Amino acid sequence: MDRKLLRLYQPLNAYSYNSDSLFLYDFSRPFIKNSGAILDIGSGCGVLGLLCARDNPLASVHLVEKDSKMAFCSQKNALKFPNAQVFEGDFLDFNPPILYDVIVCNPPFYALGSIKSQIKGHARHQSELDFASLVAKVKKCLKPKGYFIFCYEALSLCLVIESLKSVKLTLEALRFVQSFKDKNAHLMLGAARNNSKSALKVLPSLITHHSKNQSDNTKEVLSIYQICNTYSIKALLN
Repeated sequence: MDRKLLRLYQPLNAYSYNSDSLFLYDFSRPFIKNSGAILDIGSGCGVLGLLCARDNPLASVHLVEKDSKMAFCSQKNALKFPNAQVFEGDFLDFNPPILYDVIVCNPPFYALGSIKSQIKGHARHQSELDFASLVAKVKKCLKPKGYFIFCYEALSLCLVIESLKSVKLTLEALRFVQSFKDKNAHLMLGAARNNSKSALKVLPSLITHHSKNQSDNTKEVLSIYQICNTYSIKALLN
């Protein structure tokens, strides 16, 4: 499939999407149907939701973002996609117009005690949206057999499973991400399903690098970048 370049405007001095979002999109693809309804929570500039919209033109894709500048970028980036609609506001206050087959989210997960930038770090900290509150709201927005596709820090696996279980979302697929083969996982990619009794399937880890050279990516990572085919444009917003 020839995937068109996805150009994404982003605020100059704000958090930028990174490879986590691209890894999450690649992980989510088997769960997405072209005719389904998809929600991207905390869309930022729109990378996850608009990749879904680009590659699934018959799907209805909604994006929710509470930061006004990021929501503006999501809206601008979504102009080329008639199947995408952006809602500005806090997801916890979001009144979904429909229920969704798939909800995707790259939520904040850095510990509250960690050092953060007031501007660039805004989108990546638990103070913005804790996982338990997130999944409780997700549950209300999913169809009876809908999927919640997310990434989170690997160290918080117990918290993730407990939070999902508390709202009867079952973790069906799990994949860890490691920088190198001999390093511990730093990220998890998860697929939880509403009202499911399926056993958990743990997939082979995604190894991102051969060496400490940041450009020395593994073949699979290079393939993911090619599939996503994104290009960032930094813009100064008033």
